[in-house]
Amino acid sequence: MKELYKICTVLICLLFSISITGQEDRIDSKIDNWRYWKERAEMGIIPFNSDDPVKPANYVGDQNRMMDGPDVVLISGGTTTQSENSVFVDPNNNQTALVSNNSTLGSSVQGTNALFSFDGGATWTGGTGGAGGNNSGDPATAISLGGTSYIGHIAPGFKQGVSISNDNGATWSVSSVTTIAGLLDKNHLWVDNSNTSSFQGNVYSAWTNFGGTNNNQIEISRSTNNGVTWSTPLNISGAVSAGSHNQGVNIQTGPNGEVYVVWAIYDSWPSRENALGFSMSTDGGVTFSAATRIFNNIQGVRWQPGFPIANPHGKNMRSNSFPGMAADISGGPNNGTIYVTWSNVGVPGINTGTDVSIYMMSSTDGGLTWSTPSKVNTDPAGNVQYFPWITCDPVNGNLSVIFYDDRNVGATDVEAWVADSTDGGLSWSDFRVSDVSFTPAPIPGLAGGYMGDYLGISANGGNVYPVWTDNRSGTVLAYTSPYTLAGCVNNLVITADVPSGSSDDQEALNTITASNTVLSGGQAVYHAGDEVLLVDDFDALNGSVFRAYIEACTGVFTPFTDGAITRASKPRLNQYYKEDTSTKMLQIYPNPTHGTFQIGLLDDELSDFDIEIYSTSRGLMYANSFSQKGVASFQVDISNFPDGVYIVKLITSNTQEIYTGKIIKNR
Repeated sequence: MKELYKICTVLICLLFSISITGQEDRIDSKIDNWRYWKERAEMGIIPFNSDDPVKPANYVGDQNRMMDGPDVVLISGGTTTQSENSVFVDPNNNQTALVSNNSTLGSSVQGTNALFSFDGGATWTGGTGGAGGNNSGDPATAISLGGTSYIGHIAPGFKQGVSISNDNGATWSVSSVTTIAGLLDKNHLWVDNSNTSSFQGNVYSAWTNFGGTNNNQIEISRSTNNGVTWSTPLNISGAVSAGSHNQGVNIQTGPNGEVYVVWAIYDSWPSRENALGFSMSTDGGVTFSAATRIFNNIQGVRWQPGFPIANPHGKNMRSNSFPGMAADISGGPNNGTIYVTWSNVGVPGINTGTDVSIYMMSSTDGGLTWSTPSKVNTDPAGNVQYFPWITCDPVNGNLSVIFYDDRNVGATDVEAWVADSTDGGLSWSDFRVSDVSFTPAPIPGLAGGYMGDYLGISANGGNVYPVWTDNRSGTVLAYTSPYTLAGCVNNLVITADVPSGSSDDQEALNTITASNTVLSGGQAVYHAGDEVLLVDDFDALNGSVFRAYIEACTGVFTPFTDGAITRASKPRLNQYYKEDTSTKMLQIYPNPTHGTFQIGLLDDELSDFDIEIYSTSRGLMYANSFSQKGVASFQVDISNFPDGVYIVKLITSNTQEIYTGKIIKNR
């Protein structure tokens, strides 16, 4: 029976391949946009994905849990599906994050939705519809230092657009990036958030043009006015002379506003990726360098049903090796380094065997030269890892990569994993981030074996938000499980001024050397294990708040002014609780709790105060201000918190008295 199944599968794939070959004037198999393939299925050119029941997921969350908490589904209910994830952490508040997915509702393609979390990923708000109106998907999210949220997408007619919000997703407007001829596919979007960039706030969008004037080439456009208008697109990939096409573009920006662009090269078709292309700009995207092949001998994992080449990963979903990229703008020891990741069959340059792993190479000179590719996942050869996405924390320079992994499961199953590096990719530690293993299966009602083309991950200030898709519920949905990745550089040089209204909190294991200015209304706290050197023209102007002290990395930054503690209105999420024996005790009941509990004082009525709740392992998880005049107690709900022991801290606004207590949360 099993052999009969295999024969039938081969015949179906062969017939599908013949169908594609016979319809070359009606379908371009290089394109992987989900709406494109769904429309071809509606035309009868290819079959729809089957609606067979998926294999039940296997829960493994309580087995050897390491760093993360329970998985959180971003949106569910009804007939929605959420695939293909892009996530971005607010650079001004690492408790806020934006996620966009390819969203469907029943048989209708909604496009790139918008989901926000304002509590560190514990809960999410948003809907299934496309942000600012339905579109053709392929989300790419970003949030600027100025607070503008962006979601790049394929606009109706397979053009390029971007959804823009200035109020954390309450309202959206839609800007047309370009309406040039062609089918504009597989886009990416990025915003320059470097404090040392002359082009801070510039937004960049890039894609592959299929069928237009720049057929099979990467095009890029920029906006200098928050996405309202866009420049004429530039063809930046022509110099690599791809034998077939260029696809899977990724954009990043460097400390001084350098624009880096990487993509996959196909020298034949149908085939897998065989090289990586790269181009850069040093003038804010006005001009770009001639494209180069930064690695000319890779073996990617491109596959979809009907391909005349073997499936390299054995999973029942289409795949690719579009590269991910990150650039370090932290000001730390690896400042300016560029990192590129992809999934490769065998060792890059040799490209043989059955092992499929994540590889990374880096450049410390703006992309002129690159390191030898090194393996990211730490398991022995022989397993499968694919769909990597990489992020570099803009505060501490730590690296995190998310990917699908089958090291612990059967040949048809995968889990979501992440790998972290605190030394610029010299060494990695990885762990399973998902609480389930599952069997990938194409989304019913779509076509071409589609279950999403990429995962997402973003970090800021030590908080890491991995986002992936799985079908544990029987429906394809997006999940996250945020975690804290502490890290501290050895030595730090600070040159960027701190403007009015901004806060600059920095730490180093050994030495901080500062030559900047803290302007009136600005706030800066620097601490290092050995010394803080204030050199050259360092100045803290009248009306600023500045403190420097000797202490190794803690993640806690307490500013002082005139000897009195000044508490920040939005504490950093990765702060850790430090016990203070002078504090008074809180009344907390019931204790333990399943989620809801009461807080009261032993000897005072509550007035204006702040509440902070700390995990003993993950740091600050909640902070808020309250006014409860004349009330002796009030209620707090931590139902969404993982089980564990938490420290509750209350600080009165008028007297700055501190009260603490412990609460145990369990099911």
